[in-house]
Amino acid sequence: MSTMFTLLKIEGKLVWKGIDILIFGICFPVILAALFGYVLSRDASAGSSDFELSYAAVITIGVLATGVMGLPLTIADYRHRGILKRFQVTPVSPLQILFAQGIIQLSSALVSFMGVTLVYYLLFDYQIAGSWFIFLSVYAFVVLAMYSIGTFIGSVVPDQKAANMWSSIAYFTMLLFSGATIPYEVMPRFVQWIMDILPLSHGIHLLKLVSTGRETEGMTVPFLILGIVTGVSLIGAFKFFKWK
Repeated sequence: MSTMFTLLKIEGKLVWKGIDILIFGICFPVILAALFGYVLSRDASAGSSDFELSYAAVITIGVLATGVMGLPLTIADYRHRGILKRFQVTPVSPLQILFAQGIIQLSSALVSFMGVTLVYYLLFDYQIAGSWFIFLSVYAFVVLAMYSIGTFIGSVVPDQKAANMWSSIAYFTMLLFSGATIPYEVMPRFVQWIMDILPLSHGIHLLKLVSTGRETEGMTVPFLILGIVTGVSLIGAFKFFKWK
């Protein structure tokens, strides 16, 4: 327990010194929440449902930035600088390293979640229609799925260049084509078919259903897809973890 606490303390200091986590993980989602709230809550042509649906999408941006971008880049950086190689000769396991990184990145995602929620609730009088308990449970499941993808990327890439490439591809693809920034509902049907391939699309779909009080409508397939993605990613990460 003392080893894990020390590892968390060190990781926390290193991660929170970086400006990337502040810009992409916290500021960007909060600013986008303010913009969406201002436009959609006042534009009668947009419809109130668009405003209500946007909350479930915006809260995933912080998860995406920290889990799919921040997590693998940090692990790859440690590998590049030989930090993981030095850990290899200590009692610290890959599981402890990945868990510590996940917890620290999650802390910024939660700050982002609270910031976006405060913007929607305090500035635009948003109210969730479904159960908060179910909503937070689904949110935690989406976090696990996105962080498992980031863990897999960070565990198997050989160097920083590869980590930058694959995490950027995963991040920007899901940022633009999963419904996090551009609403899924306004896309042409053939584009929606492409978007349905992306795991985050299913996570946002689940959050939208719960936030609008439709918990019983079509949740099985998204849950199965995210569950398979999570299982495959975590097993692959632990099996193919590279120390150097």
